[in-house]
Amino acid sequence: MTKKQPEEITPAQKEKITQLEKLADRLERMRVGDYVTNLNKTSRLIWLNLVSGIARGVGLTIGATLVIAIIFKIISALISLNVPYLSEMMQEVQDTLQNRYQPVHQQARRPR
Repeated sequence: MTKKQPEEITPAQKEKITQLEKLADRLERMRVGDYVTNLNKTSRLIWLNLVSGIARGVGLTIGATLVIAIIFKIISALISLNVPYLSEMMQEVQDTLQNRYQPVHQQARRPR
């Protein structure tokens, strides 16, 4: 029996191997394997989506509260400047917002 001579790798094949190695490296850095594993585990996927949804909701609530508080502070500062037309207008805006978004237990009940 004669031994087979190893085949020479052509430059085109070397280029393809280099491209495949780069692609494999990118896929490993992107953690595609972990992503596919999570897709196959339905309960884990549901849990992750539930937790991320709760975190987004809490973040949105805190962010909106802070923005509204800052707006009220700015309006209060403008009112305290006593600029003739601006102060009156801002006072009306503040009163309207306070009456509109007052907690239910503080709102006056209307007689029927």
